[in-house]
Amino acid sequence: MKFAIKLTVLSLAVLVMFSSCVSNKKYNMLMEEKEALAKSLAESQDAIKKLEQDNAQLMQDKDALSKDIAAVKADLEKTKGEIDKIKQMVDMKEKELRSLKGEVESAFADYQALGLTVDGDNERLYISMPEKVLFKSGSARLDKDDKAILAKMAGILKGNADLHLRVEGHTDDAALVQGAAFADNWDLSVARSVSVVRELIKQGVTPTQVTAAGSGEYSPAVTENPKSMETRKANRRTEFVLEPNLKKIYDAVN
Repeated sequence: MKFAIKLTVLSLAVLVMFSSCVSNKKYNMLMEEKEALAKSLAESQDAIKKLEQDNAQLMQDKDALSKDIAAVKADLEKTKGEIDKIKQMVDMKEKELRSLKGEVESAFADYQALGLTVDGDNERLYISMPEKVLFKSGSARLDKDDKAILAKMAGILKGNADLHLRVEGHTDDAALVQGAAFADNWDLSVARSVSVVRELIKQGVTPTQVTAAGSGEYSPAVTENPKSMETRKANRRTEFVLEPNLKKIYDAVN
């Protein structure tokens, strides 16, 4: 009987101990799972926080980019407006030069057979008068025919108050004869342009519209065979450079 009771007690003790071991193991497992979940949660929260920070930075970058794009668009519109104005100015200038060329060619039509030429570029108009049209050889004096020619130029200038004329005297490279009235070809070229300017002013042209200049033999129209009679003949000339008033054109489109 005592043996049976002892056996029963021992069995109960073993059962309690076994049950306790199972509970501890399960508890430990649950705690480990809890810790793992807590760690995972913390990592997820950190990841979410980082994503939120990244998203906030992206939104800032987007706003900054939008402002940059708006600024670029504004600059492009401004540039486009400026380009349009420049195109308008170029068109107006070309139109004025075409009209002026027609007026000049008409005024000097009778002299083109004598070698007078009218050329132009996108900036100005060039009228070249050879020595047979204007001035006698070695002289800066204007005769009656010369003054009649200049009267036509004076008419163009007086009818176009915004035009500016630069008169350029040119000679060949032959030295002046001993005892000539001028020190050298440069002196002669300047004297000729000054004579032209004075005559234009005498005929009613505003002094601020005209400029006198001389280049002597140092700006030849022809450089081939410089000592030939034909080359020297081509280089003895008076050039008229007509320039439109760009300020007037600029003001018209602004």
